[in-house]
Amino acid sequence: MAKNDVVLVDSITQERLAAELPSNKLDEVFEFFAFEQVLKDFDLSREEIEVGWVDGRNDGGIDGFYTFVNGHLLQDPNGFVWPKRNAEIEVHILTCKHHDTFQQATLNALIASVTELFDLSNDLEYLGERYATDLLEARGLLIEAYKHLSIVRPKLKFRFSYVSRGDSSIVGENIQSRADQICGIVQDLFSHCEISFTFVGAAELIALYRKTKSFSLDLNATELMTTGPGSYLAIARLDDYKNFVTDEEGSLRRYLFDSNVRDYLGENRVNEDIGLSLADPNAPEFWWLNNGITVLATGASAAGKILSLQDIQIVNGLQTTESIFRHFQTGTETSSSRGVLVKVVVSSDAAVRDRIIRATNNQSLVRAASLHATDKLQRDIEEVLERHDWYYERRKNYYRNIGKPSARFVTPLYIAAGYIALVMKNPAFATRLRSRFMRTQQGYESVFSASAPLGVWVSITEILKRVEATLSEVRPVRASEGERFLSSWRNLVALLVVAKIMGTFAITAESLRKLDIEAVTKTLILEMWNIISAQRKESSKQLEFRSALFIKACCETVESKYGVTSIDIVGRQRPHTTPQDGGGSVHVTPEFVALVDSRLPDQPWKPGLHLRLMSQLNCTNKEITAAINNLIERGIRLQQKNGIVYDSSGKVVAVDASRQNA
Repeated sequence: MAKNDVVLVDSITQERLAAELPSNKLDEVFEFFAFEQVLKDFDLSREEIEVGWVDGRNDGGIDGFYTFVNGHLLQDPNGFVWPKRNAEIEVHILTCKHHDTFQQATLNALIASVTELFDLSNDLEYLGERYATDLLEARGLLIEAYKHLSIVRPKLKFRFSYVSRGDSSIVGENIQSRADQICGIVQDLFSHCEISFTFVGAAELIALYRKTKSFSLDLNATELMTTGPGSYLAIARLDDYKNFVTDEEGSLRRYLFDSNVRDYLGENRVNEDIGLSLADPNAPEFWWLNNGITVLATGASAAGKILSLQDIQIVNGLQTTESIFRHFQTGTETSSSRGVLVKVVVSSDAAVRDRIIRATNNQSLVRAASLHATDKLQRDIEEVLERHDWYYERRKNYYRNIGKPSARFVTPLYIAAGYIALVMKNPAFATRLRSRFMRTQQGYESVFSASAPLGVWVSITEILKRVEATLSEVRPVRASEGERFLSSWRNLVALLVVAKIMGTFAITAESLRKLDIEAVTKTLILEMWNIISAQRKESSKQLEFRSALFIKACCETVESKYGVTSIDIVGRQRPHTTPQDGGGSVHVTPEFVALVDSRLPDQPWKPGLHLRLMSQLNCTNKEITAAINNLIERGIRLQQKNGIVYDSSGKVVAVDASRQNA
């Protein structure tokens, strides 16, 4: 390995450290950079990377834990569209050290963790005493995928990566033997799985970093017709189209798929028919049976039967593309000479492009939430934020792909959480917010309301960013805080700061828009953080920022100390997050409900109860949830949230002392 590779890695990390991407801690900057490069082919956003970032106290030597199903990151099992066949589960376990060598001690810790965590017979109560909640939640996603897809016999792959600034060509025999031992442990626990262990050093990091995304590609066509300025119709051989959407390493160019539709996947009836058609050498011409592909581009030119496209986004035909890619990935030549219809539309107008995305995808069963990015309101938010030098990623990774500074990125989930924390006065809900709240139109509009002044989104962004800048300076060094320190505390701090400035918790979107941002000073932010820190010393709960009682105690301190009014409205509002999108209600039999009831301990229940019952009863999380809801509706069990148990009148009747400040 050339020494210059280490110099380049250090240069990149120092540049990112200066930009606080993602923080002002060198080890975290290096870890985030490592995650980006190793997982580059999955085209993850920052928020998606943070989903599997489990580094911290009791992390078992694991820094990143990611489960992918057919190339898509598993975040929310309830909202995931599970494949019905040809399923592949790929698990990435990453250990990152800012060392200039690969060290045996790192793998010694990993061996002990892998032995316990990947043994699915170990229950959550046993593991909960040894490992952090974030790590166990990531493990829970793997278990959910493994059990949910067991009936379709998925391909199971484990990818271990040890990332450092070292030289992977001179890894010691003792270290390599430890890596082999880890692979052996997993092989013993999971039969018929594929396992790899990769040492990623400075040279490999630089090679991955230099691997760029190409949005300008050539499509070979057998037939090509122009229908006017800026539009083409092409018939391309299936193997030529497969090559068009595949990179040099044989991976699908997932970044070509517009984020509005790329989260919709699954082996539905249509996709099953596509697969059967591709596998049948006697089937009719493919493009007769298929609606084809829609490609947006900002430029296109034809030379013979070769169509050269610039700034490509495939906005319709994701399912067809994945089916074609997976068909040829098996090595078959069947159907290679058959054709697929490709419609190319050339436009640089954002409104036109969004209209095309919505029109083409309304023809299929894409969730309404997937199309929210094309709403006029979302474009308006993007424009008003850009006037203040913030880049609103309503289309996933759009600004990253065109080279805008990452430190100025703002995502829909980020500002939605800020709205919930400040306008709805519910920082606990804001901190655990996930994109599933947008699965229904009601849930989406409860936050992204057309009646809210556009300027409120600028205020929310400026407030949260100022809070983050100060929190970065006081952030504890200890690893127990983890990488999610800023996302954990910014919402509560922001609420206390704004309430102190306004003298009330009765914050409205209009009053927030009019707020003088200069009043959000470092001194005031530190003052509110000191109140939170003092309250934390009296709390034994690890995740205080999710605790309604903890947040109420902080607000009461601000109320009594500064005379801030209307504390009673804090935590009362929340977005509409029900009903489930597309899945309907889960039917459970009375016998199953009774069985769940017999396994339930006395309330309050401890974290991880669902996972333990799923393991004992060999069922899904949805079925457990439906059974418990049935018991609550019948008055057999009581409503419980965040360790607090309520009776039918809403009165608190029990509190889990290990999770709440009783």
